[in-house]
Amino acid sequence: MRNTNKYSSFWFNRLQGALCLLVFLTWGLGDALTCLYMIEQQGLMQEGNQIVRLIISYYGASSFFMIKIWFTILVICVPFIVQSNERSYWMINGYLVSFIIGGTLAIILNLQAAVNEPLLLLPQHVILIYISSILILTNVGEIIDRMTHLEIRSFFDCALNDLRVFLDIVNTIEQKRRPEHA
Repeated sequence: MRNTNKYSSFWFNRLQGALCLLVFLTWGLGDALTCLYMIEQQGLMQEGNQIVRLIISYYGASSFFMIKIWFTILVICVPFIVQSNERSYWMINGYLVSFIIGGTLAIILNLQAAVNEPLLLLPQHVILIYISSILILTNVGEIIDRMTHLEIRSFFDCALNDLRVFLDIVNTIEQKRRPEHA
């Protein structure tokens, strides 16, 4: 008898899970922490992003950090929430890799600016690389998705399903432990 279950577990999609974690660590935490470190070392006016300067000057560093983390979580979750019924596994992976590239380059520039070294790239070049990578990698991912017809559900769907299965198991164990009340 052939297995007709199309569900792929959360662990099968560990590539997408690892990419989400790397986006959080590079584009979220890494960029925010190195930005604050650079500002501590060189002063607020060294920050090239005027929005970041405005947030930090009016609301403080902790507010900037919280806004950056919440925005990062939003960036990670949005493609899983708004995706259509068609397969978009590799397109989402390309989207996530673009944010990893942007976050890594931002970390490098922040650390170089903090120690007053010449910058590897100009901030304008980093933005150009970042936007170009989003456009190129998501388009390449979409082409791969159209060609391969994968039977993989998104990381977010699989994580929610695995959480449901785990809670069902815990509930079953808990019900067996308790004697039934007559």
